[in-house]
Parts: sequence; C-alpha cells; structure tokens
Amino acid sequence: MIGRPFVAWRIVVRLITLFGLYLWLGTATAFAHASLISTDPPEGSILQQSPTQLVLTFNEAVRPLVARLSAPGTTHLLDPPQVRGLSLIYPLPADLGRGSHLLSWRVTSADGHPLAGASLFSIGAETGLSAPETAAPLTSRVLLWGARAGLIMAVLVGVGGALFRAVLPDHRRGDGADTALRRVVIIGLGLIVPVGGLQGLDLLGLPPGGLLSAAPWQQAIIGPPALALLLTAGALMAALRPGGWHAVAALILAAAGAATSGHAATAPPQWLMRPATGAHVAAAIMWIGALIPLGVSLAAGRQTPLARFSQNIPWVIGVLLASGGAIAVVQLGTVQALWTTVYGQVLAVKLGLVAALLLVALANRIWLTRRAERGDTAPLRRAIAVEIGLAVLVVAVLSLWRFTPPPRTIPPPLPDLVQRFTAGPISATLIITPPREGPIQVRMTDLQDNGAPIAAQSVQIEFTKPAYGLGPFRREVTGSQDLGTFVLPLDGFWVVTLRVQLSDFHAQDLRDLIEIAPAR
Repeated sequence: MIGRPFVAWRIVVRLITLFGLYLWLGTATAFAHASLISTDPPEGSILQQSPTQLVLTFNEAVRPLVARLSAPGTTHLLDPPQVRGLSLIYPLPADLGRGSHLLSWRVTSADGHPLAGASLFSIGAETGLSAPETAAPLTSRVLLWGARAGLIMAVLVGVGGALFRAVLPDHRRGDGADTALRRVVIIGLGLIVPVGGLQGLDLLGLPPGGLLSAAPWQQAIIGPPALALLLTAGALMAALRPGGWHAVAALILAAAGAATSGHAATAPPQWLMRPATGAHVAAAIMWIGALIPLGVSLAAGRQTPLARFSQNIPWVIGVLLASGGAIAVVQLGTVQALWTTVYGQVLAVKLGLVAALLLVALANRIWLTRRAERGDTAPLRRAIAVEIGLAVLVVAVLSLWRFTPPPRTIPPPLPDLVQRFTAGPISATLIITPPREGPIQVRMTDLQDNGAPIAAQSVQIEFTKPAYGLGPFRREVTGSQDLGTFVLPLDGFWVVTLRVQLSDFHAQDLRDLIEIAPAR
C-alpha cells in the first residue's frame, strides 16, 4: 500500500491526461510503410542470359527474413542478401536453366510486421510457374491470434487490477480478487514465450511444426517485437509484487511495450504516435483492470472503491477516446477506408463493441451506481460482468490487426488509363487497369467507323518496347471486348498495336503510345 489512498492512481490519471492534451498539439501526417518499389531483373522480364543477382528495392529500410528461388520441379533456399541502402541484393545460383523462375521473399518493415511477395523472370522463354502462397499457414495465424489476444487480456486485467488493488483505501489482501488477478498474471507470463515463437512462424511463413526448428525462435529475440515482449514480461512480473509503486511501474512498462512496435506505434509522426499508443493502452488498462477488484469490493459491501472509480474514470475514458481517435485518423487516412479495407472493417467492429461498452458504463454511472450506494449492488455487479465480456470481444477483434495492414500502408489505386486510338475513319478506346508496371487488365470499347458503332470479328493486341528489346506480347480474341491480362515488366512508354478484323477482307491497324507508371 502507498501512504495516501489513490495517490498513485491520481498521478497516473494526470499523466495520461497530459498525454491526451499532447495528442492535439499537432496534426498527424500519414505515410506508407515498407513497400517494394522495383526489382532487377524487372518483374516479368524475359532474359537471354542467366542473371547473377536479383535486386529488390524498397521505399524504406527492411530486414530480410527468407528468400526461395523456384523453377518447375526445383526450389533453392537463397543465401542472405547484401543490404545496400534500401536494396536487398540476392546472389543467384550459376546453373539457372531455361524457363521461368520465381523469387519468393519475406522481409520485416520498421513496425515489425512481415511483408511478402514474389518476383518472376524468365530465361529464354516463359514456362508455366504459379506464384507461391506468401502468407503464413492459417493454422499458424489462428494460433498467434489466440495467444496474442490472451496475452493482451492478461495485461489489461492483471496490470490494471494490480494498480487498482494497490491503491484501494480498504483493500484486504488475500481475498478472491487477489487470487484471480495473480492467476491471470501468471497465465500472461506463460504466454510470452509461445507468442514470441508464433510471431517467428508468422514472419517466416511457416506451419506450426516450424516451432521445432531454431528459425522462428531466432526471429523471436530480434527487433522491436522482442523488446515489446520483454517490456510486457517486466510489466506482468511487476504486477505480481505488492505495493502501489510496483503497480505504477507495471503500468509504465506495459504502455512502453505497446509503444515499441506495431502498426500504430511506428507510424509517422513518431512524436505523436508513440505517446498516443502508450496513452491508449494505459487508459485501457486502468479502465478494464479495475472491473474485477471493483466487483469484488462491491460484493463485500465496500463503497469507497466505487466512489473513487466514479470520480476518476471520466478522465481515463477521455484519454482513451482522444488517443484512439488520433491513431484511427493516422491509420485510416480517409473516411472511406473504414468500410473499403479489411483494417477499417475490423476497426468498425471494434468501435461498435467499444460503443456498447461505453453505453453500459454510462448506464452504470447514471442509474446503477446510485442503487449500489443505497446497498443494492447486484445489478451493478452484473453490469460489470457484461463490461468484462465486451472487453474480451474487443481484444479478440483488435488482435486481428496483426494480419491486416492499415490503409496508410496501401498505395492509392491509379485511375484507369483511357486512351482513344484512331486510324483513318476507324477508332476505338483502350482501357488499361491499372496503368502500372506488372499485371494489367486490358479492354477495348466504343469501336467506330466514321462515328458509327461497329463490331469486330476479332481483335489482336500487341505490346512492344523496342528500345529495351521487350515484346511483342501478343494476344488475339474473338467476340469480346475483354483483351485479357498482360504482364508489363517495365514502366515508361510502350507501343500498342490493335489489329481490328472488321470482315473477312478488311483489317485495320490502330497504333499509339501509352505510358505505364512504375510499380509501388
């Protein structure tokens, strides 16, 4: 116990209130995190000789995890790359045969989350080769989701409960709340190592059996996620110790762990997002963690904890909402992302659950607290149980964010390239989606002869880039405006030729230049 009742509680409330005010001193500017900018050899290129290396260039520094080179019937695990600035340079085997080769790679960005992709090139000619699965197996992701949700809930309940219990003016050690909170903290400590190993599986894209190898455990002790787990373990161990200052230390360690890694904490501007993330977690701990000891104290007929909780909780919820709002603004970027992206949809579900939690809390404050003060505590204790249940659902939902990149990291879609091709009286509109290096969808519409709509027997389309010796990439279709999918391995200008077969005896060539944007 500390000297004066609730001194530590009030100190922490004032601190996170200052964090909340700090959130609104500046504006948040959202930038994308790591994404692949270019590959050398270019994506989809056809080479005459085997390359000696493959270069991946990103928009920010990344840490390489694993890379595999696949050809029909064979797969090679590549040696670690040379890191040169923002580029990873992978040495390639000297005996690459004719045909298509696919480099599948995995890296981590600054926020500690995995980024995966694949780059295709061919030697001599293209051969059939399908892209590999870049995400971790579903079983590994489900196990990680469950373990992380359990750990987060243990921190909320264990650390918050320890803080609330430490500063209760009439707290009695050894009652049911102490025992329950201690068990929750021990469960949380038991989840630290499994979460680390499962995060390693997720980074490397391995199935659960990969835990029997050293690779995922090596990843578990590297980088910001490892520091976050270490700080979380320290918070849980401090929560096991009696005394108010141990509980305050546990709260600070838990908030620092949350501010160390993850999509929210590592988003720019850092001066805003790390304090916002720490304040958000601290406020959630103080609210959710107080519920179990508050219910126990009510069952024992003690009213003082309820009065103290009611006095301070509005400040805590205010900081929770302010910090959460700042994080959401930065992560979403646009309002439309709330329903057009998976991250936004998860956030929408979370917001719905938090709204329900706030409504229950408001009902508690307006009606049930007064009844409890008159001695009728049963309705308030039932409402507290509902709050705890809703908090469990919130944690289960927000744990899905591990697997859903925030909209700020997703490049905005390019508008379709719509270009009119004309040769004499014949004209047609070509539509390319997206007009960017890599796979594109091509359609032709509005075929006309002297302004009158006509139909073609067949259409042949051809892409060439003569200066680089690329192409022709050619396809012919009959009776359809959809001209299919092409892979353009370079940005810049391409020559496009449309050969429109109007009748058995009349064909017309439409030729023009189009501009393709670089890959992002």
